[in-house]
Amino acid sequence: MASFSFYYRSKKDSSKVSIRLIHKNIDYTLSTPYISKREYWIYRTTKNGKPVSKHKKVEDLKGYSDIKEHKAILSEFKDKLEKQLIQDLNNGVAITKDWFKQAIIKHSNVIEGKEAILNEEIKNNKQRELELEIKRKNLLLNTVKEIQVKYQSNRDELKKFVTTYNWLNDFQNEKRIIIKTKDFNQQFVDVFKNWATIDKQYKLSTVVGHLKRIKRAVEYCYSNDTDDVIVVHKQLPYIKFTNAKERELIKDKIVVTLDFDELDLIDNLDFKNNEELREVQKSILIGCETGLRFSDFNQLVDKNLKKSIDNFEYWEFKTSKTNKWVQITKTERLQYFFKKYGLPKNTYTDNEDIVLNRNLKKVCRLAKIDVMTEGDLSLSVIINGKEQRRDVRSFYPKYKLITTRTFRRSFATNYYGKIDKELIMQVTGHTTEKILKEYIDVHDDKNIGRGFKSMAEFHENRKQPKLRKVE
Repeated sequence: MASFSFYYRSKKDSSKVSIRLIHKNIDYTLSTPYISKREYWIYRTTKNGKPVSKHKKVEDLKGYSDIKEHKAILSEFKDKLEKQLIQDLNNGVAITKDWFKQAIIKHSNVIEGKEAILNEEIKNNKQRELELEIKRKNLLLNTVKEIQVKYQSNRDELKKFVTTYNWLNDFQNEKRIIIKTKDFNQQFVDVFKNWATIDKQYKLSTVVGHLKRIKRAVEYCYSNDTDDVIVVHKQLPYIKFTNAKERELIKDKIVVTLDFDELDLIDNLDFKNNEELREVQKSILIGCETGLRFSDFNQLVDKNLKKSIDNFEYWEFKTSKTNKWVQITKTERLQYFFKKYGLPKNTYTDNEDIVLNRNLKKVCRLAKIDVMTEGDLSLSVIINGKEQRRDVRSFYPKYKLITTRTFRRSFATNYYGKIDKELIMQVTGHTTEKILKEYIDVHDDKNIGRGFKSMAEFHENRKQPKLRKVE
């Protein structure tokens, strides 16, 4: 029966341990790559009253954790050699000294030689890099960073994702946690929402917007994960960002609009000697007439101009934000604005964007659009002892509440009930009239007057006999 035995043959305190193979007429002893200690193996005892040194078997190694670990490694190595010996003997393989040497190299897990050590180090570095990459891809913050590449050409969306990244980073720092993609579930949404609305006092609608962008980032990275390493929570497709009560609160969001009379006041202003305000003036008029975001003004060019079968001109293009097709009719009113003012500026830097919103208010103030109106205005407030900007709802002079969001909302509000609703939805991108109504808040009492006039006009056109006076 073949046997393998370990021997510590060096006089040094630590050295490589050897292994001996005995099988029939074979007796080979070779060094192994395993470094051991003399104290593990050699012990002093007496024989015939005289002190002698004796050698332990691997099975006899006992002591603290380092010895136990060393014993386990050598025992596993020995088992592998025994298994290969039996397998090769059964297959008729010659058991030579070279066979023994190759078996030791194959089954030991110790790397020797400069080249072998270098190759192993390269292999380990690649493994570490792979592990770090997997860890990086599974960090929630990094998904919000990754999706920003998709929006490099869409400045408005890119800015929103940058803000979302900063919010999430602040949340992690304050909570002193690192959040992974698989942690983005319903519980996280609820905790983040409470932190942002209660601790930070942000508006619920703003918070929900950031949460939706985080989800969009996770879904984007997960769907583009060719290495199949990103782990997401099974709740991801079913996460709810608001309950019924919160949805009612979000609907209460106010976007102030400009009616046709107020737009006429703006049109009557003379800014021939002030190019900056004249640019803002025509942006308001054309924006409220077309329903376009100012980021899409550059689409109102000849290459997008078409003619209908009944010979009416219109622009057709995809919007930059939603990537949806819209059709803008070249109406007489729009042609009047173009002839009077020309096309508005179509690109703005970050700083110009701020200036634009400030000048919108200035133009409306000069037009005396100053009736006290309910809305949300960004003001300095104290939160947790620090001065911060937050939207505060109250009544303000109307011009203070005008922003670029006024453009689309004014278009939809002003023309609802006056033209076919499908024409409005073609511009705003709403898929149903119900959503459109929620967007423009048709519960406003202005619609009572519209309804009265529309019904009166309908019956007048029927040319029915005048209604008799009821006594």
